[in-house]
Amino acid sequence: VLGISGSMRKDGNTAILVKTILEHCKGDGIKTEFVSLAGKKIHPCLGCEKCKEKKWCVIENDDWQKIVNKVLDCDVLVIGSPTYYYDVCGQLKNFIDRTYSLYHDRKLAGRQGVAVAVQAQKGATRTIQTLEGFLSTHEFSSLGSVKGNGYHEGDVLSDKEALVKAEKI
Repeated sequence: VLGISGSMRKDGNTAILVKTILEHCKGDGIKTEFVSLAGKKIHPCLGCEKCKEKKWCVIENDDWQKIVNKVLDCDVLVIGSPTYYYDVCGQLKNFIDRTYSLYHDRKLAGRQGVAVAVQAQKGATRTIQTLEGFLSTHEFSSLGSVKGNGYHEGDVLSDKEALVKAEKI
């Protein structure tokens, strides 16, 4: 099970919820890995369409390849984002957009996925929809989603409903 937090806060609320899911998997003897996109360089998709021919994204001078290889190696992806203006944050959107290069040959199909979103007050529903759209497009089977509430680092720990749902997933 691979957990990715798209937040720029390495140990923020999104990371906390993703890690909560991973900890419960680990407790059941399942191998897990956590990746934070904080501090990573992920360029946006150029829309060049060269990936159709190359069967891989042609942008090479960033961290996308290393992280997407972990996605290719996982059976289950837990992908999380803070809510920015009612949607996923830009860093995670860049990561998602670049997976277009894997779509042509359905390289991600057959995995399972969990969408995680954290909101300050509202907007997580649309963030979850974007994440589930990504998972569905790449033919992941959905294992569900978790929405949490929090603004300052650690606030999500007060959202008992989100923590219980993360544990159940």
